[in-house]
Amino acid sequence: MKLVRLSLLAFLWLLAVPSHAERLVGELDKILDTPGLKGGIVGAEVARVSDGQVLYARNPDTRLMPASNRKLFTAAAALELLGDEFRLETDVRAAGGPDAAGVLRGDITLRGGGDGLLSVADLGEMARQVARAGVRRITGGVVGDGTLFPDGPYGEGWEWDDLSDDYAPQISALEVNEGIVSVRVAAGARAGDAATVTVDPAGYLPVANSARTMATGTAADVRIFRPYDAGYLVVTGILPIGGAADNTATVADPARFAATVFRQALIRQGVTVEGPAFSARSRGTGSLLLASHLSLPLAQYLAKMDKPSDNLLAESLWRVLGAEKGSGGTYAAGAAVARPFFQSLGLDATTLTLADGSGVSRRNFVTARAVTQLLVAMHGRPDWRAFYDSLPIAGVDGTLRRRMAGTPAAGNVHAKTGTLTGASCLSGYVTGRGGALYAFSLLMNNFPAGGAAARVAQDAFTEWLAAHL
Repeated sequence: MKLVRLSLLAFLWLLAVPSHAERLVGELDKILDTPGLKGGIVGAEVARVSDGQVLYARNPDTRLMPASNRKLFTAAAALELLGDEFRLETDVRAAGGPDAAGVLRGDITLRGGGDGLLSVADLGEMARQVARAGVRRITGGVVGDGTLFPDGPYGEGWEWDDLSDDYAPQISALEVNEGIVSVRVAAGARAGDAATVTVDPAGYLPVANSARTMATGTAADVRIFRPYDAGYLVVTGILPIGGAADNTATVADPARFAATVFRQALIRQGVTVEGPAFSARSRGTGSLLLASHLSLPLAQYLAKMDKPSDNLLAESLWRVLGAEKGSGGTYAAGAAVARPFFQSLGLDATTLTLADGSGVSRRNFVTARAVTQLLVAMHGRPDWRAFYDSLPIAGVDGTLRRRMAGTPAAGNVHAKTGTLTGASCLSGYVTGRGGALYAFSLLMNNFPAGGAAARVAQDAFTEWLAAHL
């Protein structure tokens, strides 16, 4: 009887001990039940990558705003349809070459191919190529052609009060400096002096400056912005003597901006340009190539997009999908060629509403299940390493460089962040203690507390996975 009683007690004790699966659910539920998320909704799922088995789910089929987790879909489709070695080309063309005296008659065209990373230095090198081709004088102007993307300049559902901020530049197939300028406002030498404004790149955006210098010790209060529908900068406010303020602003008509910067680069190379810089569709398809620039290969380009969460690059790539593989460089054409790919991965397309390519739009809706299915499916593809390496790494780089440092998730979690007012998301991969790889998605919407509470919960969630799976 004593042995039987002990065996019964042992059996009852085993029943009372939660299994590993039960503990996982309990611990993750506890994290997601944080008071800071009360009143909102969380869609979450964790799946083992090797076989897709779901270990944890909360509202996995609820459609929620992904914010920049939308870029995971853009990156996956770009790899599938374009390949990891694909490059974007920007070129310079003219109707004909220079004569014996170096005179090129007519306009010169800078034609964009959708490279959102085109820099001022890149345009400088292209200007050198033009000069090396023997051009000494251009009787026309510089045409900036960004019309490969005809449906700009903004994504569907972008909010008007975001449009002068650097994360929401106008979308064009021809961009330089990502369609933004840097602005510095410096106080004058004496109280009452006008503040000075320096814009880089210079020579494009006029400035309406009413900022003034105040006595030493005065609190700085400066506003720097471009009205969303205007082609000029506004600078207002006050600065103490010795003070300065910095900001960025988007430009209107990025193709004309690029043409302006390129015209300046040509002049620095000793090329006389008699006409102005302007934006238009280039004429003719058989024009003479004078210079060109190739972007980074797509595998590296995606890292420039995902790690800092670059919206312009995502919007451009989505339109390039349409230009290269569909009916043209529009958002809709990109969607038409990407949709069959997502369906081939087993995603339920009826749950996906993809309104833009970057996640700026509040009209995007996905499910946590669709995100984890995408992540699991990408692992089985030959281009998975490029996809995985493009993502921010916890405690190391990108938008996760200051998160989860000193925890089991640091250097381990590769995941895409996503932030909008009232939305905070994190989806990606985590390697467990046993070496197995897991996909996870956390889509958090409509929480009343600030985004910091959501990020704390996301970090705790992924740290627990890294430490206990």
